[in-house]
Amino acid sequence: MTVPPPLEACCAVLYGDPLVELVAGESLHPGGLEVSRRLLAAARLAARKHVLDAGCGLGATARLAEREFGLSVDACDVSADAIRRATTLAQDAGASVRFAEASLLELPYSEGAFAAVIAECVLSTTSRAEALRELRRVTASDGMLLVSDVTSIEQVVAPEPLASVLCLTQAWRPGELEDEVGAAGFVVERSWDEASAVSDLIDRLETRTSLLATVLRDAGRSGGVSPALRDLFGHQQDGRNLSTVLAETRRLLHEGQIGYTALVARARSG
Repeated sequence: MTVPPPLEACCAVLYGDPLVELVAGESLHPGGLEVSRRLLAAARLAARKHVLDAGCGLGATARLAEREFGLSVDACDVSADAIRRATTLAQDAGASVRFAEASLLELPYSEGAFAAVIAECVLSTTSRAEALRELRRVTASDGMLLVSDVTSIEQVVAPEPLASVLCLTQAWRPGELEDEVGAAGFVVERSWDEASAVSDLIDRLETRTSLLATVLRDAGRSGGVSPALRDLFGHQQDGRNLSTVLAETRRLLHEGQIGYTALVARARSG
C-alpha cells in the first residue's frame, strides 16, 4: 500500500477517536449528512448502482447512500481505526457496506468499478491531482464524481489537526476545484455553495468544546489522551487554540474569505 502523505496521515489520527466522535459526530466534514444528501440527490443515481465513498471516515455517508438511496456501497479510508469503527457502526445499523483500509492514492478497486465516487472534504488532505486521477480510474465511463470541499481566497493559518477537521489544510482557491476535476477527466455538471455548512460545524464544535476540554483534562492525567487531541484542544505554542482558530475562521467565513463548494461531475468518455 502507498504510504499516505503527511497531511492525510495527520488527519487520519483523529478518525475513530471516540472523543472526536463525541464532538463532531459520525460525519466529520462540514454540513454533515445534509450536504451528503444533497450531493447524492443531485447525482440522480438509479437504485443498486455501485458507488464508492472515498475517505469515508466513520462511514456515515456510506450508510446514508445505502439506506436512503438504495445504492450498493463500498467505502475506504486510510485510517485503520476509522475503518474498524465504521464497520461496527454499519453492523449495528444493519448496513451491508463493504469497508477497506486504503489511501486515495492507491485504491484497491478495478478500473471503472463504480457508477459514482464520493469524496467529501478529503482531497484537501492528500496529493490532490494524483488522488483525482485515481478516482477517475475507478469511475465507470459516464460515471459520476461527487465532491465537497473548502475554498479559501487566502491561506488560513491553523494548527494541525484542527486545520484538517475544518478542511482548511490546502484549501482550494475559488474555481481551482472545478479546474482540477476537469483536468482529471471529468466534466462538471453542477456546482453550488455550501458555505453555511462550515458555520454549522463551527457551531457544533464550539457548543461541545467545554465538555470535551473537561474530559480531556481528566483523561490526560491518566495518560489516556493522544498527543493530537491534546494539541487540538490545548494551547499551541503560538497561543492559537481551538477557540481562537474557530473565531478567526468564523470571521473569515462571514467576510467571504472562506467558502465550501459542492459539485457533481461526469466522467468524460475516451
